[in-house]
Amino acid sequence: MDNFFTSVPLAQHLLEKDLTIVGTLRQNKPDIPPLMKPSKSREVHSTDFGFNDSLTMVSYVRKKGKAVVGLSTMHHDKVVDENSRKKKPEVTIFYNKTKGGVDTTDQMVGTYTCKRQTQHPAFKSGITNARRLFLKERSKELVTLHMRSRGEGCPQLQTPIIEAMERCGVTKATTQPQERSRQGQPKRKRCQICPSDKDRKVNNRCGKCNVPVCNDYSQKQVVCLNCIQ
Repeated sequence: MDNFFTSVPLAQHLLEKDLTIVGTLRQNKPDIPPLMKPSKSREVHSTDFGFNDSLTMVSYVRKKGKAVVGLSTMHHDKVVDENSRKKKPEVTIFYNKTKGGVDTTDQMVGTYTCKRQTQHPAFKSGITNARRLFLKERSKELVTLHMRSRGEGCPQLQTPIIEAMERCGVTKATTQPQERSRQGQPKRKRCQICPSDKDRKVNNRCGKCNVPVCNDYSQKQVVCLNCIQ
């Protein structure tokens, strides 16, 4: 059995149904004692055994700092092949002989996939389209709030900005602020001294006769505060 599935609870459950297993354990399993985990202090090709009722745990050091932990409900003795150079335990030898199914499964999983795929362009196209529409609507809502606050805070906006706001559904009236800004200001009139062909419109008026006059035909007087009082 592969180390992805092998565990002590599974071995006990299968043993209740009169089924035995031989497999390897992953190093992160909590059932492995610290003495059976990889350690540089352990001798190469050495084996440690552990027994608990009908369970047998074997830790074999295949190289320095590397250990393979096996679990078996078929073997119950400390059997090691003393005639070979690597001195592998019987559990490891049996597992290597019968792990053809595990290797075949790993090979097929790596080669094939259980996930269905299709080359049809319209397959699940609504998933991407729905997200795109959601982002578009959400961004429009956020921008609309900003445009409304800007339109209320700015009395006068440029024409391209107003047109862009109208395309997004935000209307902005531009005539009212201009009319309010001109209320209370005197109407500009043509300078009475300049020739008629110049047609200068001014706001300045003479302080005595109150006629419109431009800067070319008027003078500014400097008066101190004492004289003004």
